[in-house]
Amino acid sequence: MDDKIPQRMLLLDACGVLVGEPMGPLFSAVAASCGSRVDQVQLLFRDHLRDDLWSGRISTRDFWDRFAAAVGHDCAPRQWHTTIVDSMAPLPAGDSVSGWAQRARLTLVSNHRHEWLLPVLHKLGIERHFHAVEISSVTGLIKPDSAAFLHALDGRCPRSALYVDDKAANVRAARDVGISSLQADPAGDWIDEVERWLGSASDSAHLRSDVRRADPSDHRESLQRSR
Repeated sequence: MDDKIPQRMLLLDACGVLVGEPMGPLFSAVAASCGSRVDQVQLLFRDHLRDDLWSGRISTRDFWDRFAAAVGHDCAPRQWHTTIVDSMAPLPAGDSVSGWAQRARLTLVSNHRHEWLLPVLHKLGIERHFHAVEISSVTGLIKPDSAAFLHALDGRCPRSALYVDDKAANVRAARDVGISSLQADPAGDWIDEVERWLGSASDSAHLRSDVRRADPSDHRESLQRSR
């Protein structure tokens, strides 16, 4: 990492932005093993496990034990564990991270377990390009709580930052504290928009209107908050 740290900040979520989203595949695996519907498993996680897991209030072992018991298993099958890691395959944006780190201060802001996420990012060679890594199980701050974004700014001006997340609720929350934000789209159009923002002369450069953003009428938020 260059000793001269850029003043402009690029805040990135991990799953759904740099690597694959693991929770959907996990919910499918759990549902298949216990004969439940995927949406039932997802709601169980959201209502009874999510905050304790992502905040670090419980260990990963306790999480697996509680999850298994909640769906009628004596213990969590090994397949559940491997699904988490196997689903976090690299996404195209990972190839751009090293270049972005030369033009902006990169900060990772993720609702995740450091025990699961950091080894994946390290193996892919992504982690070393970040100036700061903010994982909820370490910070105790869970998106979309505004405190997670304010902590990631580390005292810097929100107008100097751009945030990217695949969840609409998190994009809205970042924008509410003054951070320009983009919702990562499956087609990857957001990558070009980040390049345009980094190449602009102004931190407050307007973002293209055709890149997907948080939709206030998106009622899927109640399920999307499971991560």
